[in-house]
Amino acid sequence: MTLPRHRPMRPGPRTSYEESWLAGAELGEALTRGWRPRAQPVQIALGAGEAVLAQAPVRVWQYIGQNVTYNQGWFVAFGSPLLLGASLLGSALYNGSQRRRAEALAAVQWRPVCQGHLFLTNWRLALALTTGWIDIGYPYLRASGVDGDSMVIMLAGQPPVRLQVWPAHWFFVLMRFLAYGEIVRMEIPSHLQRATAPRALEPPPGS
Repeated sequence: MTLPRHRPMRPGPRTSYEESWLAGAELGEALTRGWRPRAQPVQIALGAGEAVLAQAPVRVWQYIGQNVTYNQGWFVAFGSPLLLGASLLGSALYNGSQRRRAEALAAVQWRPVCQGHLFLTNWRLALALTTGWIDIGYPYLRASGVDGDSMVIMLAGQPPVRLQVWPAHWFFVLMRFLAYGEIVRMEIPSHLQRATAPRALEPPPGS
């Protein structure tokens, strides 16, 4: 009997999250070696000395609640006291269920707000959105990070914002470099290392 031979798994990312992580790690290494992004031609207004270094489609989420209304119902049965009590209990249970459902819908959570296009410049995050144009200058950022497939940014006096952009880790590393001159170094696990040299340091195509 001949047993099937085990084929070793090819090195490199196998999920979109791993691809995003690896893209960010490779960008961090390249920035450390002295690589710098080139300005991109765009049709948006730029200030003197300002340049767009990266751009991509984006979906914007905010960590907010919302107002939800619900209808109360009353079931009244005419007849014996036992039947009337059962109908009132049914009404209370129904109304309690409706209230709990409305509370869950109204709870603070990540909610999609709009979508559009993100421009990452050496001065700001520029967002051309379905709801209008938003500029977020780097000095207004209070904190930032990566959560799954999104960059998360914190602004003073505002709910947290998720910028769902691909690949999130690549854009996060570049944003931190442009905003603070910081080079984020991310460890590349051995199983994610590519079998060949990394591609040109542009964000990988969409997941």
